[in-house]
Amino acid sequence: MKRFFGFVCILMLATYFLQAGTSPAPPSGQPSGTSKPLEMNNPIPILKAQIDQVVPLYDDCQLIFDVIGKFFGTNTQGTRQVRLVSATKTYIPQVTAWTATKITCRLQGEFELGRRYKAGIWTTATNTLVSNELVWQVKTQIKGPANGYQPGTNYTFSGCLLGSAQGARQVMVGNTPAQVTLWCCEDIIIKVPNLPAGVYNLYLKEGVFTLSNIIQLTIL
Repeated sequence: MKRFFGFVCILMLATYFLQAGTSPAPPSGQPSGTSKPLEMNNPIPILKAQIDQVVPLYDDCQLIFDVIGKFFGTNTQGTRQVRLVSATKTYIPQVTAWTATKITCRLQGEFELGRRYKAGIWTTATNTLVSNELVWQVKTQIKGPANGYQPGTNYTFSGCLLGSAQGARQVMVGNTPAQVTLWCCEDIIIKVPNLPAGVYNLYLKEGVFTLSNIIQLTIL
């Protein structure tokens, strides 16, 4: 009899330990042996580069400009670039300095001035825009002497991104197109128009586009 009760006790203990080590049944509809994936109700957003402004810094025949903003990264591998995109052309300026908040770029040679460009940051690996696009109207900065000039004399002034040929571009003195005798990448020479004495606005124009700032020409 004692052996019988001892055997029963051992059997009951074995049953208890087997039940304690058994995993609970999975919820209905979930396969056994798998865990429920962690739900991400608030995923971490990817920060997009933000362009706040474009600041031109003219330097003789080249246009240097700063792209100001945030989240630009360091671009140590050269995998990103600044692009200027208009309705007809895309320019990729040379980057001379790149920080997290400022990118310094340089444009040289002939350029379609007066147009509105969308300045943006692109990744070269996937050709993808990784920033907002800021609209910037690109103009040249012209500079000239403040002396008075007689009609028919030469007047020389300078600018940048002018290219080597005048093309359809005009030098306006007031509302009068001036005769151009020399046009190169950084200097333009005109014949002073035969206009009454006075101070006139001088600027560059191509069709409906104003290509430059305005300077003053005094005709004697």
